Amino acid sequence: MLELITALALWLFVLIPSFIIAGEVSKKKDDPFIIGVVTQASFFLLSVAVISLIGNLSEYGFRFNLMYVPKAFFVGLLLSAITAPIAYKLVQNYRPDFLPDSTFKIAILMLVLAPLGEETLYRGLIEGYLLCHTSFWVAIVFTAIIFGLVHILAFRDAPKGFRIFIVLDAFLMGLVAGYFRAISGSLILAYAFHSAANLVGMTGWLWLERN
Repeated sequence: MLELITALALWLFVLIPSFIIAGEVSKKKDDPFIIGVVTQASFFLLSVAVISLIGNLSEYGFRFNLMYVPKAFFVGLLLSAITAPIAYKLVQNYRPDFLPDSTFKIAILMLVLAPLGEETLYRGLIEGYLLCHTSFWVAIVFTAIIFGLVHILAFRDAPKGFRIFIVLDAFLMGLVAGYFRAISGSLILAYAFHSAANLVGMTGWLWLERN
């Protein structure tokens, strides 16, 4: 139990300052892209700083391992393609306020920055800590739970059905990303999986908006 409480404390230690920094930036520049860049950069940099204080980067997933990357990318595409039709039925013309207007900026956020920032925090810092101090599945499942629940904040203005779906979908994606990270010891697989899943979601979202 103490290990889970510590993991939550580490999560909040990164999450709260990141949101405060993003909030201050939004007061000066109400641009979803800039706010997204700052948020994800804060996730990444603060997570790396905390990891450096409590362990070593290699132990927390900063290892070069490409063995399962194609498989992780393919599974990300496949799972997202399966769940996407459900999301499209529930979305009800809703558009998150954190999405920029530019397709290029959306792609940068969803395919590069969000995987780097979020996976470094969740599968790097949180799951990495739990893998060192608890069991394989406790680390994966607990991290996936908080990863799913935090999406309530991002989609707080979404239709209720879509919001519930997003939380469950994020939990599922968190489980798979966490599994790939755990078996490989590398965050590269989690980055690849997250980017692939977002690619399908982004493509579908843009298609819906144009039709």
